Amino acid sequence: MHFKQLRRWPLIAAFALVIGISLATTTVLANNTTLTVRASMLNVRLGPGLAYTAMGQVARGTQLTILKEENAWYQVRLAGNKIGWVASWLVDQNEATTSSARVATTKSRLNVRQTAGTTAAILGTLDAGAKVNILYQENGWTEITYQNTAAWVATSGLMLTGQTVTLAAPTQTYLKKATPAKTSTLTVTTTIATNVRSAAGINAPVTTQVAKGATLTVLNQENDWYQVKTSTGQTGYVASWTVTTPGDKAAKSATSLAEATILLDPGHGGVDSGALSTGGKYEKTYTLAAAKAIGAALTAQGANVEYTRDSDKFVDLAPRAAASNTLHADAFISLHFDSTPDPNTASGFTTYYYDPTTSKSLATAVNTALGNALTLTNRKTAYANYEVLRDNRQPSILMEMGYINSDKDFKLISSAAYQQQMATAVVQGLQAYFKAGNHQ
Repeated sequence: MHFKQLRRWPLIAAFALVIGISLATTTVLANNTTLTVRASMLNVRLGPGLAYTAMGQVARGTQLTILKEENAWYQVRLAGNKIGWVASWLVDQNEATTSSARVATTKSRLNVRQTAGTTAAILGTLDAGAKVNILYQENGWTEITYQNTAAWVATSGLMLTGQTVTLAAPTQTYLKKATPAKTSTLTVTTTIATNVRSAAGINAPVTTQVAKGATLTVLNQENDWYQVKTSTGQTGYVASWTVTTPGDKAAKSATSLAEATILLDPGHGGVDSGALSTGGKYEKTYTLAAAKAIGAALTAQGANVEYTRDSDKFVDLAPRAAASNTLHADAFISLHFDSTPDPNTASGFTTYYYDPTTSKSLATAVNTALGNALTLTNRKTAYANYEVLRDNRQPSILMEMGYINSDKDFKLISSAAYQQQMATAVVQGLQAYFKAGNHQ
């Protein structure tokens, strides 16, 4: 990848969203990875629903990159790499109009679900004849107001009354309830100056900040976030990776592969095909195959394996590094295959790192194991200023595992045997890395 910087291909086709509620345009979909805001102001929310608190607004003309779609909401990236959600149906109307909802009654007893789908968690049930306020309808599902939040029911179970109602502003930030901590007397100590947020998430507003070494009382735990009370009585949420609990290792770092979290990053994906073989095969296909082989081998050793993508989908560069930071990954491994301007002019594999303090020892350990296992030329380790490494605070490497436009290399790259050899070597390299005590 000396001649490409994790390149991205533009989308082949654009699509337009049309909804017949109003003729006033709020946003225009420029293509299926970006939005251009056309309203004077558009609310951006903490999650995919009207029940989530607005984290801010974006002004007319702002371009937003779409990361994914969920229940008719777009997850978008904002300035400063913050992540938020905007309603897709607000293409033709202002969000202010969502304060007015249509009224319907239930035809029979009806399950109320957290998201639109028959496998979604059931939040409760509605009896036949119950009145509901409709926020949005799509693909056989209806979003309704339910106990001060938004939830979903099957559209087939509803009958419109012809009435409308004015809605009060939702007061609940998250649908998911916090899980009670195992003990109400647990205390944690901050390892750095730590933001205390109003909800569990890196995009939630900061309510206060506590200094390094501060003691916090844990009230609840929600995934990787603690709800805490400060010494001054303020409550909020802190990320679990910013604190230690009694008996924890100071940096919450793994000391063996079996207790490590490894984030695998298959390069490219979706509309970004990556480099091409001489026969027109896509790099993205083989980075994913290699990641799955490596992931299976790591899982067999007891490691917790996560992926930046586990299918043929587009993932931008910034979210890949951000995922590593959020997970507090013990190792981030980005997988690629190199190419040259002229086919069949280079061969071999290279292991790249950016920060020598956090990542050079990881690159050396993995590269040594690869060199012992593979027949391709070992081009050793090297510094590289790639975004997925540069913006990554965790130990991170990028592996170029052969030249895809070299017929000699591609014969190996495309074989299951080579992918398994890579997987075995990566496991051995990580085992040596943790055994040497490099990870702190």
